Parts: sequence; C-alpha cells; structure tokens
Amino acid sequence: MVRPLLLLVVPLTLLGSSLASADFYSHRYGGLSLQSTALDPLCSSSRGFVEGLNRDAQSTELQSCSDTGPGAKLYAGWRWSPNFAVEADLRQTATTTTQFTARNPQFTYLSVKDRVTTRMGNAFVVGHLPVGRSGFSVFGKLGGGFWLSQLRSRQRGDALAVFQLEDGTLQPVIFPVDGTFSESTSGFHWGYGAGVSYRFMDRWTLRAEWELFPEIGSDELRGEYDVESASLGWSVHF
Repeated sequence: MVRPLLLLVVPLTLLGSSLASADFYSHRYGGLSLQSTALDPLCSSSRGFVEGLNRDAQSTELQSCSDTGPGAKLYAGWRWSPNFAVEADLRQTATTTTQFTARNPQFTYLSVKDRVTTRMGNAFVVGHLPVGRSGFSVFGKLGGGFWLSQLRSRQRGDALAVFQLEDGTLQPVIFPVDGTFSESTSGFHWGYGAGVSYRFMDRWTLRAEWELFPEIGSDELRGEYDVESASLGWSVHF
C-alpha cells in the first residue's frame, strides 16, 4: 500500500503547484507609474501662433516655452492568462507653459503666460510574452480613450480694441488687462505602447514602458500634438 500512496501524493503536489501558477495569472492588479512626458510639437505650434500675431505696427516675442515634464498615472487590470490582459488607466501628462509679450505703438505691452494641462483615460488590450520562468515578461499594448485639455491664460498689461462708429469710422480704445482666462476642450484618441515587467513573490510587479498617443488636442488650444511618455511603475496583485 505504500507505493500507491506515493503515486497519489506526487500528482496532487504537481496539481497544487499548477493551480498556484494559474491563480497568479487570474489575479487583478493595480499600480502607480511615474512618467517623463513630451507633448510634441506643442512649442512649435505656440511659436507659430505667436509669430502670427505680428502686424505692421505690432511685434510679439516668444520668451519661453516648455513642452516636456513629469506626469503620473494610476492603472488597474486583469491578467487572466500568461499571454493576455486588459488594463485601464487615468493619467495627467506634463503641464506645458508658454510665455510671450506683444507690443504696439498705441499701448505699452501685453504679457501672456499660458498653461496647458492634459488629462487622459485609457483602456488597453495587453499581450505578454513571458521569458521562461525568470519572472520577466515583454509586453505590447493597443487601445484608446478620451482626453481633456485645459488652457489657462494669465494676461497683464494693455489691450487694444477697435470699434466702428455709426458714421463708419473706426475708434481704437485702449483698456487695462489683468486677469486669468480659461478654456477647455476634449476628444477621443488611440494609442499604443510596449515595455518589460518583472514579477516577484507572485504578488508584486515592476514595469518599464513607453507609450505614444497621436493627435491629442485641437486647433482651439494651440493645435494638435502627440503625447509620448516613458514610465516606471509598480503594481500589486490581489
């Protein structure tokens, strides 16, 4: 009777190990990623916008522009097999800033500082290629979602408005400006990415990834731009 007992113990042990491995892949997960984000060609679009304000009697100068910076995202997903997962995230990209001045013989100056903030929500299908039993996995992702951009413009100085009188003549009026103005726009997008992850203790995962989202934004907010990011993330499985 000893031998049959041993034969039963070995298969059950292997089955338990197999179930534990399958159980990991059925886990849901959630995590946080810190990003380095570039919004290209937002500065080129801003430069074109500022240059377009030049007139015969008016000059504008772009003083500074930044379209790169840090960002962050929260993500969650479900990896139901070694090779496939679905994932969703909420993120905020880098906040871009543009500062320029306009001068005209009829008024001293007008200083404008713009800040564009972009938030995004995404859903992806993720394909994984595990590297043996090392815990490493190479992955690619494809999906889409929505974006929301807000332009906040701080303006100080003098502005010129031209009114047409009843007799048809034009009357220029100069008035002081000191305030903040905002405008928002939204839309849908698609995106893709790739990266590598490392699983340890069957509970935690570190990941490094690159992502690209083409044609974000609109002509109302300095034109369209691509959001490109590189990130390092950490997630827990539950």
